[in-house]
Amino acid sequence: MVENTEERTIRLASIVAVDIVGFSTMSERDQRNAARKVENLRARIEQVAAKNGGRLFNTAGDGFMLEFGSAGSALGAVQDILDKRPKGEPPIRVGAHVGDVVVTATNDLLGHGVNVAARLQELAEPGTALVSAEFRSMARSSPTAAFQARGQKPLDNIEQRVQTFEILSKRQRFVRAARRYASMGVAIALLAIGAYFAPTIWRFSQQFLPAEQQPDAVASPQINGALSDEQPVIDMVPTAATYTAGHTFTDCANCPEMVVLPGGIFVMGSPASEAGRGRDEGPQREVSISPFAIGKYEITFAQWDACLAGGGCNGFSPPDNGWGRGARPVTGVSWNDVQSYLDWLNQQAGGLRYRLASEAEWEYAARAGASDAYAFGPRVTATQATFRARQTSTVGAHDANAWALFDMHGNVGEWVEDCYVANYDQAPIDGAAVQANNCARHVYRGGGFSDQAQILRAAARQSAPADRRNAAVGFRVARTLD
Repeated sequence: MVENTEERTIRLASIVAVDIVGFSTMSERDQRNAARKVENLRARIEQVAAKNGGRLFNTAGDGFMLEFGSAGSALGAVQDILDKRPKGEPPIRVGAHVGDVVVTATNDLLGHGVNVAARLQELAEPGTALVSAEFRSMARSSPTAAFQARGQKPLDNIEQRVQTFEILSKRQRFVRAARRYASMGVAIALLAIGAYFAPTIWRFSQQFLPAEQQPDAVASPQINGALSDEQPVIDMVPTAATYTAGHTFTDCANCPEMVVLPGGIFVMGSPASEAGRGRDEGPQREVSISPFAIGKYEITFAQWDACLAGGGCNGFSPPDNGWGRGARPVTGVSWNDVQSYLDWLNQQAGGLRYRLASEAEWEYAARAGASDAYAFGPRVTATQATFRARQTSTVGAHDANAWALFDMHGNVGEWVEDCYVANYDQAPIDGAAVQANNCARHVYRGGGFSDQAQILRAAARQSAPADRRNAAVGFRVARTLD
């Protein structure tokens, strides 16, 4: 037997698994009738898949596997399959996931993306579709998207529990909308009643007020268009957004959650006495930082995959090393890759606000007002950060620092804007990034899941070429305030 050593294509795909409920019992009762129903169901599923830009790539008697180029297309197909079932069709259940797949020589698909979709289908109730958080995050912008959280569930042969959601049927969507509009109608009716009776209630209440507490008579307004001194001027021009320290916000549905940091002055770098200190962490100096916003969490696979689904990130799908995607920090992205994500993110947000933090801004955020080696003190423990581990943790698995930022120490190293220079002799003191026309290496900070504790220190520095994709390096974004 000759072994096929041809390298297989790996791509990101939206996978839908469909299973017939009670197929064995149906076959035992009437094998020919069961076969006819399966053939009719298969024909309908293939037609629906093709209509939504997908394909049927595998069957297993009572099951069907479908591939789609986007989660939105997959969602449309699932809703058609469930909501438009003809009379007499056997009951089905559906699972869906977005993940990496391996394309075989026969154009079949294998891999984590297929496995998760199949396991989710096994957990779905008859007549329903259960999907992963990755699928939901990439399909939620669809006009017909409606989901109900079903909690974290363990999947067979998959180490991590998966956050799951049920796709709401057409009837369930109608009921949800009806309830929403009914609530709005009641609120509007109450407001209208209150507005109608307000003058009567006000006049009635005046008889119970002491004379000195009754309001002065209101002067009649001038009718020539001029404003009297007593009349207030109401500014109808919307005011610009204001940001205060600690304020959290998001600019769009797929934009990361941001935290506003106050401006201030801090001492950047490490003292010679700090354990684990590198020679490139000095000389220490005071740096002035202007207010800015920074991501509350590291950018996740789900957020990167949303960029892919939106046609961004240069079509690059970083592998998840079998650890899972979703809420885990994206890894294996180069500094150059990050720039393509920022381009897409700024298109979504409608401006040029998003960027990488400068090295000074990053250390300022990581310290969160502290001067020790870590935001938590002179030492860090496994309950405070992910390090000396075999894989990443989901973002936010440990407590945040004093400025509500998660995973500034450990989990993944985080790219910053600066070009690497081996000391701070000529570094800016205004928080700006170090730039160079021919930059050989860029800085990343914070240490990764496999690093030793000293690499996680707030002052520790690492660097790599702009095109280097490291399995322990990801990023978080910063944002210039309006």
